[in-house]
Amino acid sequence: MRRRSSERPDSANSIRRSTRQRLHNPSNRRVYTVENALDAKESVSTIDSSNPLTTQETHIIPSPETDGHNQQISATSPLRHLVIKNTHDAVQVRIRCIFLRVGEIDTLNERYYAEILLQASWEDLSLKNLSNQLFDPIIHWTPQLELMNGIGDLKDEIVYTARFNEQGIATITEHHKLKGTLWERMELEYFPLDTQNLSIIITTSRTSKEVIFVKNVSKPSGVNRRVFTDEQEWDLFEHVAIEISEQIDEYIDDGHNHPVVVCSCHAARKYGYFMWNAYFLIFLITSASFTTFPIPLANIQGRIQIACTLLLTSITFRWLCNKALPTISYLTAVDIYAIGSIASLCLLNIYHGVIGYVNYYLSTNLPDSTGAATNVSYIIIIDRWALVVYTILFFIYQICTFIWMYLVPLRKRRILYKKDEEYRLTLTSSYQNPKATFVDVLRRVHSSLRNEHHELSMVTHAKP
Repeated sequence: MRRRSSERPDSANSIRRSTRQRLHNPSNRRVYTVENALDAKESVSTIDSSNPLTTQETHIIPSPETDGHNQQISATSPLRHLVIKNTHDAVQVRIRCIFLRVGEIDTLNERYYAEILLQASWEDLSLKNLSNQLFDPIIHWTPQLELMNGIGDLKDEIVYTARFNEQGIATITEHHKLKGTLWERMELEYFPLDTQNLSIIITTSRTSKEVIFVKNVSKPSGVNRRVFTDEQEWDLFEHVAIEISEQIDEYIDDGHNHPVVVCSCHAARKYGYFMWNAYFLIFLITSASFTTFPIPLANIQGRIQIACTLLLTSITFRWLCNKALPTISYLTAVDIYAIGSIASLCLLNIYHGVIGYVNYYLSTNLPDSTGAATNVSYIIIIDRWALVVYTILFFIYQICTFIWMYLVPLRKRRILYKKDEEYRLTLTSSYQNPKATFVDVLRRVHSSLRNEHHELSMVTHAKP
């Protein structure tokens, strides 16, 4: 949507760099790490990384499944073990996004509240066959994610997990649990039959030569619809669309592209209230114009008074409807319907004025009373045919409006419902359970973060 304020971006894919929020800040953080190998060999390490330049101690505690004793080793400064990543090799970062909760959708201010679990996974070859080595984001490579459409200070909790496959290759996953308000451009062209994309836009300070974002196909993204605040006004869809693009920082001379990933869930407005209180009332106001035709042509001022009253009522009602929408530079679907009804009332006023003048002229300026009566009868026939034509055009306009609604705005809803069905089929095939839902995905995610043997290597961070 285009706002009059120059501070708003033109597109959700081109946010000003000054609005970026760094999702990874290594200062003032305590690190709790459990590194997990497939051979059930685990270790727990605690690091206070608030002062990375000092020598720190690492306590390694073997898991109960392995026989061993507690070891205490002294680690030197992390700067000596800083892992230098080859910038010529782009790291493939797999993105997964789970909308844990979607709160209020504020159409007027173009924002919404959400709690989102964002997971970024990549392979770190520097940790190959080093399952007992501590992963520290200060030392090791991370994608340096940045949030582009956040509003204010968002609460961000960071968790790292490290898993090793049979070849000893480590897969690092950076978990972000975000809570806060996000900006989203609201597309209201089809209001009240509109569907909105609720997006979280992530980029990185690294260039596209260093990082490549891809969708995580092994772990499904999704939306938890059970805790949706605005469920009385919106229908929330279960699938998540992930789009990968690039942007160029024009004020930087190097001209490097930075990868951008847009994770979007979809919400469709429940249009029943607006159909009855907007479309139907406009329909009733316009259909009341048929009451002007039974009034005799001799009392043409009565026709014009009723038609003008209906015209002013339609204009006033349209402005009342616009108060529920933000200031936009284009017409919504209900605006087009209301303006069409107003135009028909304007034409009706013009017709009554013309036919009234012709009837008055013929009845007063012709000396022959027989000829005047004949002409008046012709005027009455014309008036009746005008009623027939007006009725036909009125109902054609209503039918065309409903056909357009079905073919254009509601078509997008049908596509989203179809994608939801395909998403559920994917879940049932993945879980081998015909009754599997996204709730099962959430349970697996929470259980994986609770159980140490699954994938719990954590670095927790909460932004102040």
